[in-house]
Amino acid sequence: MDFAVDGSVITITATVNNLPPGFKGFHLHSIGRCEPHSADPNDPSKTGDFLSAGGHLGAADAAHPGHRGDLTSLQVRGDGSAELVTTTDAFDMDAVLDADGSAVIVHTGPDNFANIPSRYAPSGPDAKTQATGDAGDRAACGVVRAINS
Repeated sequence: MDFAVDGSVITITATVNNLPPGFKGFHLHSIGRCEPHSADPNDPSKTGDFLSAGGHLGAADAAHPGHRGDLTSLQVRGDGSAELVTTTDAFDMDAVLDADGSAVIVHTGPDNFANIPSRYAPSGPDAKTQATGDAGDRAACGVVRAINS
């Protein structure tokens, strides 16, 4: 995973392997910790893979898909590999590299970006969709680190 910063625009280049085919949610999470079978920092009674990474970056500031950590979905090919280059100006590196860091998470399922038409849910997307985009469990995690040149 590479991050390139040009002013307020960040370009993210991701290459992943060994994942099941299909679209996968891809997000920047608020804590730079990737611990398998870990507790959710906001609710220690919940445990699961990479829950130590916390929720999406900026989740408290907006509903999904307005989180600063929402990124373009990965499309994993039949051989289990995926490559993605995406740019965003939704966050700055100060938020990404704060005291507790951040992590990139690949989820097990596609992200619906809380796009639930009213014909399916007259009241709109529910709280879980607003929080996560229903992207499923966490399949892979990588800590974002600053590289000093």
